Amino acid sequence: MPPSAIHHPLRVAVALIAALAVGMVPFLLPSSVERVAAQETISVISDQPRNDFPRGVTFALTFQSPTPVEEVRLRYELAPDGTGATAVAGCQGTSTVNCAYTLTSGRGIFVIPGAEITYHWDIELEDGTQTSTDDRLYIHEDTRFTFFQATRDNVTVHYHARGEDEAQAVLQAAVETLRDIGRLAQTQVTFPIKVFLYATAEEMQPAIVPTGGRGVQVLGEVVYSDTAMVSADVDTLDITRHEIAHIVTREATKGPFGVPGWLNEGISVYAQRQPLAGHDAALQSAIRRDQVLTWAQLNAPSTGGSASTVGLYYGQAGSIVRYLVETYGEEKFAELLRTFKDGSRVDSAFEKVYGFDGLALENQWRASVGLPARSAPVATATPDEDQARGEATSESGDGAGGASASSDGDGGMQALTWGIIGVLGLAVAGTAFYSASVIRSRL
Repeated sequence: MPPSAIHHPLRVAVALIAALAVGMVPFLLPSSVERVAAQETISVISDQPRNDFPRGVTFALTFQSPTPVEEVRLRYELAPDGTGATAVAGCQGTSTVNCAYTLTSGRGIFVIPGAEITYHWDIELEDGTQTSTDDRLYIHEDTRFTFFQATRDNVTVHYHARGEDEAQAVLQAAVETLRDIGRLAQTQVTFPIKVFLYATAEEMQPAIVPTGGRGVQVLGEVVYSDTAMVSADVDTLDITRHEIAHIVTREATKGPFGVPGWLNEGISVYAQRQPLAGHDAALQSAIRRDQVLTWAQLNAPSTGGSASTVGLYYGQAGSIVRYLVETYGEEKFAELLRTFKDGSRVDSAFEKVYGFDGLALENQWRASVGLPARSAPVATATPDEDQARGEATSESGDGAGGASASSDGDGGMQALTWGIIGVLGLAVAGTAFYSASVIRSRL
């Protein structure tokens, strides 16, 4: 082989350099070189969220850019129930760019104390350059108070005013409820649980999601599956037990449909040491007048949120759960919850586990409290239809609640939605008042 045919590395390198000098290498696109150079000159100056409690949180980014900005997008996820969402930030400036987006609580996204938001920024320049910042974690706080913590096992109580002794009592009630209702539901809650303890319901109000019907004051609330809000106005420990039971029920039944609201609330009432003031009184009064709620009313989306029926709703729900557990045993009850988790609707779940439908359960329970049987309702929605309507709309309903997928949007609030698992409230009707639990679900 002649020497001229040998591909010497040095000769090839020299030839390549010469070709570059006269622009003879078309496969090295100038735009690629520019993109690398531009990416290297994007410099983040600050990335600092601003707590706007109780409104929400404003994410703010300042960076230097070599070319004009095309779009800056915030990508975020709320733990533990949220799915990813995005929003386009508003930006000002050219070489130094200031961008911000405010995540507002109360329009389907609930930015409550303890909420953990993982986020990053996607930056796109007009020349096509794209880059992303690293993931960061923001934890939302109630800026009005300095909170202390008491922790045992996987439960942490955040408190500021009631003192360590009461915080320890709340902590004990929470741990015991995880154990007792976990045994009933045959499920274990192993993830960290947060309990925020407030001195009064009024003090707690700015920290929670606006819920409840007219005349209902919230005493406790579970929005995300790891966080309970508790006020210490009355029956602090039973409010704690009630809300923690919602967390257990959620873990035991999360599935396609969840459980009907009355069953969810009934389990939480069952978890209490005694009914809240007015629950039993409302139930006993309705029994004396034979005006207890029908099966269809129990499963209707609005019954648990009305001040006129809320006390009876939770008193009766708790009584029915107690009847089921004491009559048929804990094993059957746990099987019922598993059936709901697998995706059964109301009547079919009871038929599968107990061998009877909702009307039969209603009449069995009525007989246990001394009331005559009812005949099948005429021209009214079935419980399954009521449940399906609640699941198919965006209105408040009675389901246990669960995470729904977010939608990608270019501004305003994204369609992230989580179930409000349980709300414990004080219902006021006229001059009389009674404590009650309220559950709503936004699907």
